[in-house]
Amino acid sequence: MRSTKLMNPVSLPKLPNELILEIFNHIPSKQLTKFMILSHSMNIEIRKLLIKRYNEIFWNPHRRILVMITRYILDFVPIYNVFDLGFKRLDNNSLLATFQLDSTQKPGTIGPLNKKFWGLKLRGDGILRDNLLNEPIFYTSWDIPHEKKEARIYVYDSETDPSHPFIKTFFVTCGMVEIPCDVREETNGYWFWNIFNNIRGKNASIVPKIGFLGKNEKKSNSNDVFGMLKSVCIQAPMLLAAIEEQKKDRYVNGIKYLVMDGGQQFLKRKRGCVIS
Repeated sequence: MRSTKLMNPVSLPKLPNELILEIFNHIPSKQLTKFMILSHSMNIEIRKLLIKRYNEIFWNPHRRILVMITRYILDFVPIYNVFDLGFKRLDNNSLLATFQLDSTQKPGTIGPLNKKFWGLKLRGDGILRDNLLNEPIFYTSWDIPHEKKEARIYVYDSETDPSHPFIKTFFVTCGMVEIPCDVREETNGYWFWNIFNNIRGKNASIVPKIGFLGKNEKKSNSNDVFGMLKSVCIQAPMLLAAIEEQKKDRYVNGIKYLVMDGGQQFLKRKRGCVIS
C-alpha cells in the first residue's frame, strides 16, 4: 500500500505591528479594549492609544460629568440629587479617571466659568429644578442605616454660547449604589462604594467600572445628616465610548440636556423645543 505524504499546513503571513497599530487607530475605543488580551505588547500599545485619546478630550476643564442619584421614599416618590464634577487625574495603569467636586463652585452654576444654570430637561416631559446641582443629600433621624440609590452618569461639555443655551448630555452608565444614612465614626463620615462589570469568572476584572467617594456630616444641634458626593472614579474607555457613540439615555427620567439661564424662554415659546 502506497503511503501518502502529509502536506505541511500553509502558514498565513503575519501582519507587521506597525500595520496593526495603524488599524487600531480607526477602531472605536469600546471595541479596542477587546484586543487587549491578544498579547502583552499589544496591551501596552492599546493602552497608550486610549490614554492619548482620553487626554485629547478630557484635558479640557469644560469636559465634565454629571452624576444623578435617585432616591425613592414615601410611596416611591423620586428625589433627585445631581452633582457636577470636573476631571482631576487619570491612572495610566488602571485607566481609571477621577472626577472631583469643586467646593468653590458657585451655587446655581456649572463648569469652570460658573455659568448660570436653570434646570435639567429629562427624557420624558419633566424638567428637574429641585435640588439643583451639588445640593447635599438630606437624611432624617428616621432613615434606615443604609439606603440603595440609583446612580446615572453622563458626560457633557460646559462650553456653550448664550444664543444656544442648551447643553447635550451623553449617557455613560448606571448602577445601584449603597450609601450609609449616618455618620461613621471609624471613617470620619467618609463612605466608599464600587460598581463592577457583570462579567463573572476568571476573566472578571478586579478594577471597578465606577467607584464613588462621599462624606456624611451631622447638622449642628440635630441628628439629621447631610451627605455629599466628593469624587467618582470611572473607566476611561467607557467615557470615550459615550462621546464617540453619542449615547443617549433611553430611561424616561434620564437627563436629556442641561438648560442654561435664558433657555427657559425658548421652552415657554415652543413646547416641543428640539435641541439640535
